[in-house]
Formats: sequence, C-alpha cells, structure tokens
Amino acid sequence: MTRLPEGRSASRVTSETHRRAAAFLIRIALLVGLALFSAGSFETSYAGKTVARAAQTAGSGRVFVVNTGSNSVSVVDDASGAVIASIPVGERPIRIVASLDGRNVYVSNFHGASISVIDTVNLAVTATIAVEPSPQASAITMDGTRLFVVHQHQQVVSVIDLATDTVLRVIPIGDPNGVPGNTAGDILFTPNGRYAFVPNYSQNVVDVIDTSTYAVTALPTGAQPRRVAVTPSGNRVFVANFNGDSVTAVDARKLSVVDTVATGGNAPRGIAVNPRGTEVYVTNVHTGSVTVLDTRTLSVLGEIRVDNKPWNVILNADGSRAIVTNSGSDTVSIIDTATLAVVKTIPVGHGPFFAVFNGDQTKLYISNEGENQAFDLGSVTIIETATYTVTGTVPLERQPFDLVFVNPI
Repeated sequence: MTRLPEGRSASRVTSETHRRAAAFLIRIALLVGLALFSAGSFETSYAGKTVARAAQTAGSGRVFVVNTGSNSVSVVDDASGAVIASIPVGERPIRIVASLDGRNVYVSNFHGASISVIDTVNLAVTATIAVEPSPQASAITMDGTRLFVVHQHQQVVSVIDLATDTVLRVIPIGDPNGVPGNTAGDILFTPNGRYAFVPNYSQNVVDVIDTSTYAVTALPTGAQPRRVAVTPSGNRVFVANFNGDSVTAVDARKLSVVDTVATGGNAPRGIAVNPRGTEVYVTNVHTGSVTVLDTRTLSVLGEIRVDNKPWNVILNADGSRAIVTNSGSDTVSIIDTATLAVVKTIPVGHGPFFAVFNGDQTKLYISNEGENQAFDLGSVTIIETATYTVTGTVPLERQPFDLVFVNPI
C-alpha cells in the first residue's frame, strides 16, 4: 500500500462591556444557525451519487476526515454517525488540524500546495492559502495564533498567521542549500509553546524551531526519524527513528540529546507518551509489536505483540488503554497499560491508519483507506469505548486518511 508521505478577530473591541456583548451576540447567532441547519436533511453529491444525508443532532460534535483520493473532506456527526457534508478542498489533502476553539480546521493539500480553511459550523471553505509545495503535517501554536506547516520534500516549514490567513515566514530546516528530499512529516510544540520539534529524516536530526525567533537547532537522532511525542511536563521529547530501530530522547529544556536507545523491534514509527508522562509507546511496523519505554530511565518495560503493520498509537485520557491501528491486518489492538497486554483485537475496515476519540471519549473513530485506493471507497469505523465494540461503519470517499474531532458550539 503506497503511503503519502485561536484565530483573532479582525476588529478590536476596546471595552469589557463591548467584548461581552459581542460574545453574546455571536453565540446567539451560532445557535440560531445551527438550529436552522438541524431542522431537516439535505442531499449531496457523494462519490458520484446523490444520496440523502441525515440532519445533524443539535449540539453534537463533528469528525472531519480528509479523503486523499477524492480531494475532499467528509464530516461525520458524532451523535448520529451520519455523513452531513462532503467539502471539496485542494488536490491530495493529507493532514488536518483544528483551531483551539474548534471553529476552523486546516487541511494540508499535498499536491495542491495549499492549505484549505474550513468553517466547522457552516461547513464551508473560507480561505485557500497558497504555500510551498508538498505541505504535510501541521500544528497550531499554544496561543492559537499561528499554524506551522512542514513541507515533506522542500526542507522548509511555513508559518501562517491565522488572523489574516497569510504566510508570515518560510523557515529553512536541514540543509537549505541541499537537494530537496523527503524531509519531514511530523511536528509538535512543547507545552510551553517555546519550541516546535520537526523530525527531519533526510538529515537524521530533529530540527528544533524557536517559535519567537524562528532560529533552528538541529539535534542528532537515529536513522530516518519519523514521528515525535512529548511528555505533559514538556521536559522530554521522544523521536521514533524508522530505519534506526530506535528512539531518541531529547532534554527539551537544554536542547540536548539524552540518549538513543533500541526499541527491540523493527521500523519504529507511531509514538505516544502516557498522560502521567512515565511511559512512551512506540509501534514497530515491520515487527508487528509495540515497545514500551520508561521515560526517565529509557529502559524497555515490555514489547507487546500486536497485528501486522502497526502504524499509529494513541492513549485514552486516563492512560489505561493504548489504541494501535494495524494497517496490514485491518484490525485495531487495545492494550491494557497496567498489564502491557492486548485485551482486545477489533476487526475494522481495510487499511486502518489514524484514530481519534470524540469529546467525552465514549467513541473512537478509525479511518480506513480502502483496499484499492484508486477505485474503492474507504470508511470510518466507529467503536464505543465502554466495551470497545464496533457500533458502525460509515462509507466515505476514496482514501480516507487523517481525521480530527471538534465541537465548535
């Protein structure tokens, strides 16, 4: 299977009374608009057919899913499980991220060299921002004012002002004078917002960007670093090195490498830190396992066998369960983090890749790319988390990939 690589108001309110009045009027307008939207159903052209779509449940959250093969974003209502919109975006959309208030999502159009801005209440594209070629993963600064976008083949990171939807700066990373190559596919901010960490797998470094000065510090990693995770305290950052079969730990205060340690598995890729900040979970794609490391000592606490090609891992809010998507087996593994054992293996659609919880974590959404990405439709599997049982499969368009949950009201 081929793999692709808080907005601000435009007007300034100067008194507290005016600010409160404005907020009240905006909320009333949104509620009225949502009530009108939810009053009935509508039809939409979907995957070549016109089909009826159920109305959204008032006050419900929404899951936005990029369909890479169809140049669109599907919107799934959390309460009903119905597709309520299909929104055209740029060419080959691949990643998506939500604003801090949930009012907008930002879609990286990999072949379109653009970012689509979608209003999550009105379900419409409000802006298309031209950027450097091959935009991939993105992240929003902790104050909600800027979007950092990595460009997989260009050795640069774009910085976008979310108040004006304009590019503020393009930051060179790696070797700006070198031949462009596969550079970066992930980015995260430290919790204090000071640094952005970008694994640069053409240079075998993690590039650390100072978010105030845009200065870049390159720290050595293992071979081909792919994904990155951070402890809740922000003290340590962990980088999964795909070809190095290792994880690099970085002291995020001193910007120094603590150590690079072997995972015991082959091709580590997905990576996540538990909510307590004590353990890091790493998927080994070619071994079909998950390695668990102690975040302080970097010792291996266990290696858990899962299914074929575990690409990604996330943890629930209390850290009791790790969720692993196995793209080669069309399954999801549920790991009990107390015993470090798989407690359930759930069949899903073909090619599961990304997973996201809804707002109260009663549901889990899994994107399934589909067997033949050029012709077949993909889907989203919905799993209720009380017993981790599949409650529905929602057909989408071609190659559903990244997804995000928002509740904008």
